[in-house]
Amino acid sequence: MLVTVVLGHAAMDSSNIKSVNHSNTLKYLSELDLGYLKKYMSSEQYTLPRWQDSDADTAILLYKRYLALLVKHGLECELVPTKEIDEVWHNHILHTKQYHQDCNALFGRYLHHIPSDLNETDQERLSALFQKTCEYYESEFNESLPFYQQNAG
Repeated sequence: MLVTVVLGHAAMDSSNIKSVNHSNTLKYLSELDLGYLKKYMSSEQYTLPRWQDSDADTAILLYKRYLALLVKHGLECELVPTKEIDEVWHNHILHTKQYHQDCNALFGRYLHHIPSDLNETDQERLSALFQKTCEYYESEFNESLPFYQQNAG
């Protein structure tokens, strides 16, 4: 199995904060077509290991749910994605115009991706935040957040 490594978390840019209507943002998110990310991640030209279409669909769904949690909880907490969600997020960021437009529609501001320092203290903090993310996910979607773990031994 793959190992989930917590690589970063989300942070909002508090400058130029706009008022956000949660029902409008959730509607926007439900209609958000990220099919271009699936096409990109499933392409033979993709520089990372290529995704199967069904795996890309699942990862994109999880990413959209992660964004929904960020809409709901916003600045009150830091949420940490799984490796799969993080890869979709990185690909979304690469499409800068669309990412900026989506951030403005969803959050009223730019959503920054904050990489971890990979030191032990930061990893402990991010692991605790990841547990909180899993709790929020389960509470909101009535299922556990799927992620891969390394088998012990």
